[in-house]
Amino acid sequence: MGYTMRYFAADEGGITLPQIEAALRQINPAYAVVNTDVPDIGDLMFGTLPLGIIEINRPGDDIFDDDIAEFTDLVGAGDSPGQQRVREVLANTRAIIAVEASWQGAEAEPVLSRLDPLWDWLFAQTAGLLQADNEGFYDGNDLILERRFML
Repeated sequence: MGYTMRYFAADEGGITLPQIEAALRQINPAYAVVNTDVPDIGDLMFGTLPLGIIEINRPGDDIFDDDIAEFTDLVGAGDSPGQQRVREVLANTRAIIAVEASWQGAEAEPVLSRLDPLWDWLFAQTAGLLQADNEGFYDGNDLILERRFML
């Protein structure tokens, strides 16, 4: 079982999978991004524990354009501060760093806790928001807009 988490980076500054891997390996050398034959897609690992498929989508990619349009529609036109903030970030997103997390019948917590350093690093590197399926949008550790949807 698994689900997708997406970081909407508003000023991506050229984030790449090798850059992400290098940052995570500084935290713990057990992190690796493997099977990167296709640009911007790979398997994120922690030692022998597969964390999921990591992918970077950019403007002009079909997935990027579809995700921005769908999330903008799902957020709605309300004026709550959370909705306004999410719409602002979606309008300015320059990259979507997505992880299709997978725990393949095991406990979810070990996988999700190993993904936390990735999100922490992205928040430290670039303005943006994290979206987690069946939860909503986070600004750091704060849930700013609860939306229980999955794309």
